[in-house]
Amino acid sequence: MNWGRVRLVLLVLLALILLFAWIDGGREPQRLIEQPVALPGGGTR
Repeated sequence: MNWGRVRLVLLVLLALILLFAWIDGGREPQRLIEQPVALPGGGTR
């Protein structure tokens, strides 16, 4: 295989990975993480 074909294969693999991540990324609803945090000096929020 020459370098042009290797680069083409790598670009196709990268495109497939990015497409999968884009499609799979929206499946879980986002939720906020809300927890009390202890602040130094006894401050409260």
